[in-house]
Amino acid sequence: MENITDYDKPFLTYEEQMDLMESRNIIIQNRDFTRRALSGLSYYTIINGYKNTFLSQIGTDNFIEGTKFDDLYTLHMIDTNLNTIILKYILFVERYLKTKLSYIISENYGVYTNIEDLSNCNPKDYLFRGNYSRSAYGRNNILLRIKETLTSNRINPSVAHYANDKNHIPAWILMTNLTFGLAIKWYSILKNDDKARLCTEFIPESDISISDKKEFITIAFSLLREYRNRIAHSNRTFNVTGLPILPKRQLLTLSRNALSPDEYNKNFGKSDLFAVILVCFILIDDRYILSNFLRDLIYILDPYKTIVMNRSTILKILGLPENLNDRLKQLLLEKFSDINVNQNNIERT
Repeated sequence: MENITDYDKPFLTYEEQMDLMESRNIIIQNRDFTRRALSGLSYYTIINGYKNTFLSQIGTDNFIEGTKFDDLYTLHMIDTNLNTIILKYILFVERYLKTKLSYIISENYGVYTNIEDLSNCNPKDYLFRGNYSRSAYGRNNILLRIKETLTSNRINPSVAHYANDKNHIPAWILMTNLTFGLAIKWYSILKNDDKARLCTEFIPESDISISDKKEFITIAFSLLREYRNRIAHSNRTFNVTGLPILPKRQLLTLSRNALSPDEYNKNFGKSDLFAVILVCFILIDDRYILSNFLRDLIYILDPYKTIVMNRSTILKILGLPENLNDRLKQLLLEKFSDINVNQNNIERT
């Protein structure tokens, strides 16, 4: 066996890791604190995860003079907290999709499905092939995958209870056993009328065509799913590349001036962290939930609004507008302005 003595990434003790950081222009102000951080979070997580924000030249390991380990650590903590918040509200969108989807399916096609019929050829079954679009890519395979979740080893308690103690498993119970990705695929094979109804429930605006709603919803779901998956694998929430791009016309209309055409043209708000936040505000139709979302963001970000790292504010580093709070507050007010009027009218009668 070949004896390799020079590895690209050899093992380094915590002291050696700190020495390496200092050789790369990272200032260590407290070695005891830094050692504890490295022992719990790792060099790779803190340094490699956020180094592009502080490098003197991209593609090198040389940091800008004055870069502090504490800055990298702080950025990691902000990002970790943001991860938690963003994931929380993506889960709300997932819950919305599953609830609306199971309602439409149950109302139109019933509450019965045969666990053993993997061919989905029974017209009484809500997973019957004929209930879904013939032209939808992978329709039969998607229905098969949905049906197979009912007998998988990862079946959840709700589905198990219905399978053992009830005479049927309705769609709203089956839905609890599906991943966000598989629920999106279920949506993708709906017939045109069913898909149009679901899209209109998410986007009730009458000045947007059904085809535009479908396009936006499809890409928005894909964006949230990709972002959620990256968060689940401990990736940072900002400067993420390769994500689906939201369509300009619909996004500008639905974001109600929270995003300008010029910003979109400069790749701001089209597939980044700000885009994910905007999508959650667009698709979640609950003023209380969105108010909490805004408060959560303020709670995380406001303590750092005066901090500057590498001549940039925290919001700029995260790819968020400096007046994020004001934009989201205005979006929230405009989104529910009609509801407020209607409620006032009801109270007067």
